[in-house]
Amino acid sequence: MKCVVSILLFTGLASAADPSGVWNLAYATGNGHQRESKLDLKAEGDRLEGTLSSERGTARIESGKINGDEIAFDVVRKSNNDEITVHFKGKVEGGMMKLSMQYGQRAPVTITATKGL
Repeated sequence: MKCVVSILLFTGLASAADPSGVWNLAYATGNGHQRESKLDLKAEGDRLEGTLSSERGTARIESGKINGDEIAFDVVRKSNNDEITVHFKGKVEGGMMKLSMQYGQRAPVTITATKGL
């Protein structure tokens, strides 16, 4: 019985994606501007921490969660005496990540990320 439990536990751990590391993000904004940024992630259990860096500066990840290969997190951007919470969610597939980014009432933006070195 212990062997079966150990195998099931190991199988469950092996199938969980590890998003830890630096990711290069590329996407087009709603008005067609091409953007790039870096996502530096650290996974601990079902928690996700890290930073998002772009030409707008660096912001800490908030409310980061991992469930298998699915991730979700928020980033709070500050500008013009205003704060905007940007919501991210997506899936990790090996060295690739597909994310959806949304803030306010705007349509979600699709982001493709590749794991850096």
